[in-house]
Amino acid sequence: MILEIIDQTPYSSIYQDVYFSRENGLEESRHVFLRGNDLPVRWVDKPVFTIAETGFGTGINFLATWQLWRRHPGNHARLHYISLEKYPLDIKTLRSCHALFPELDSLSMQLCQQWPGTLTGFHRCFLDAGRITLTLCHGEAHQVLSELIAKVDCWYLDGFSPTRNPGMWSKPVFREIARLSNTGTTIATFTVASMVRQSLLDNGFHIRKAPGFGRKREMLAGVMESKPNIRIREPWYFPEQAELPSKTATVVGAGIAGAQSAYHLARRGWQVTVLEQESSVAMQASGSPAAVYSPYLTACPSLEEQLSLQGFMFLLNHLNESDPDTIFHDPCGLLTLAIDEAQRLRQEKISARSLPEWLVQPTAPDQAELESGVACPFAGLLYPKAGAVNPGKWIKRLLAHENIELRLGKQAFDILHGKNGIGIVDSNQQILSDAAVVILATGHTMEWPEVNWIPFTRVSGQSTFVDAELLLQSPKCILRYGGYLLPASDGRYLIGSTFARGNIAVNPTLEADKWNLRHLETALPHLINPDRKLDHGIESAHNGVRMVSENRLPLVGTVPEQESFSSQFQSMQKRNYPSSDIALAYHPGWYLSAAWGSHGMTGAALGGEFLASWIANEPLPLQASLVRAIHPARSLVRNLKRKKPQS
Repeated sequence: MILEIIDQTPYSSIYQDVYFSRENGLEESRHVFLRGNDLPVRWVDKPVFTIAETGFGTGINFLATWQLWRRHPGNHARLHYISLEKYPLDIKTLRSCHALFPELDSLSMQLCQQWPGTLTGFHRCFLDAGRITLTLCHGEAHQVLSELIAKVDCWYLDGFSPTRNPGMWSKPVFREIARLSNTGTTIATFTVASMVRQSLLDNGFHIRKAPGFGRKREMLAGVMESKPNIRIREPWYFPEQAELPSKTATVVGAGIAGAQSAYHLARRGWQVTVLEQESSVAMQASGSPAAVYSPYLTACPSLEEQLSLQGFMFLLNHLNESDPDTIFHDPCGLLTLAIDEAQRLRQEKISARSLPEWLVQPTAPDQAELESGVACPFAGLLYPKAGAVNPGKWIKRLLAHENIELRLGKQAFDILHGKNGIGIVDSNQQILSDAAVVILATGHTMEWPEVNWIPFTRVSGQSTFVDAELLLQSPKCILRYGGYLLPASDGRYLIGSTFARGNIAVNPTLEADKWNLRHLETALPHLINPDRKLDHGIESAHNGVRMVSENRLPLVGTVPEQESFSSQFQSMQKRNYPSSDIALAYHPGWYLSAAWGSHGMTGAALGGEFLASWIANEPLPLQASLVRAIHPARSLVRNLKRKKPQS
């Protein structure tokens, strides 16, 4: 057990220390962190204000800050709250701690509805109708801080005491705090330990002692007076955002990647124009009648899995917010069956990792039958929170935002310098849109010369409708067996899908439908009705061409200028390139969201939030390692690192 409540005070069994003052934890938060950072005065005139905290614990500091924000909000302001936690609490324990302060009940309820549990990684939540953005960073303090990309306005230094938890107060931690701070950034902490004072002084902060809370005579407060020169790891991935002439954007492509990018900018108050060459949205790869969303787990932790998990958690909250009545999504769950030895061994390795049961559950054949509602001779992995979405309906809902203008039947032909920054024209040189930034989300039709050098493969996939009489039993969750079988809708099932690498044919074929049917029959023969007519009752559902990168990770981020980038960073041994050098290596105002492959429905929502955060110069919801892993410049960097540096 991480925490127990003793005498109305949460106590850590790991650090042998209390989470907050025995006298009054809520008043302690207000005194030390809110007043210690001169809040709310400091956020009044800022459109975006960012607070970072070095120990989320029970969340009382966050709830106290949220409560104060509601009472004294800035003008049209948004609050970013970033919090680190090595040992996150389970939801039941979190609620029991909040119950000690009834005045926080309504806020606690909203927080608990989006709580990501104990999963490691970064998890972003939107609260208070989007005015509060909470980014929970689960992991060891120094590691998390080194992965954080943000500009912090004030710090709550609130780990357990330095003698109990020295890792939270180490010199590397303070160096990262300095990296993330700017001149004028404030800090407050309950401790006055000499090593804390000295570390803050060494990293550019001016420190003063102030009256402490309760029995503690003193606390520390301070402000950064001079930001030290700190080396940034691989700076060529992170060009600084230039001052933009307006909050306007053009998104090219109205599939799920484009719609998510447009929506997350629009909810920040940006005016967004979406250009789509087809007569309707979701006509290409996003045009399937149903798209499965589920986490992608690997036998060992990996970047691909981490991106998928964080995308999945973000998606669940996003769906609950945008479709609370489950009109266009069905959280029916998904069961991956171990139909061969390779699958069985892989699932055993995943099961051995002791992942949370609400995320994934190993199931024996009898349990698999109970969960799926059909006879099942295989063991499997159950993903209780997985499901399916109708992409077309969801995309229309996203693009209905009042700050989005959707222009159908408009094919972007070229990009020119426009009055507002970047002008998009058609083949007749007629201006379709003019905005400060452009996001390319055109999927496999990525033919712009500025991006067509990026390596990717086209993969064609076709899904098939089959009549209800095909099966002897109807599954109540999605079955994955190499292909997938969705529960019945309107008297028929959806099965799929083919995987034709390099195929760009967009017209469905009867041969592909027959292949899908044979695949189902081979994997789950016991479900097939032997009295049905051979190959009758099948109909093509959708054929789409997906874009897959060389390592299956998406391509999301700023767009490098290929020749300038390769010339500018020939020697990757150098670390501190001038910001002007980095800026010259990129197309200013250009962004890309592509190559989501078969994981677009699970990951594109977080991808859209990531791009919107980067464009708006806000804290990023992804770790720096993930930003590098999905960055469109990664193939250029890899090629340059393989070459010997030129003298």
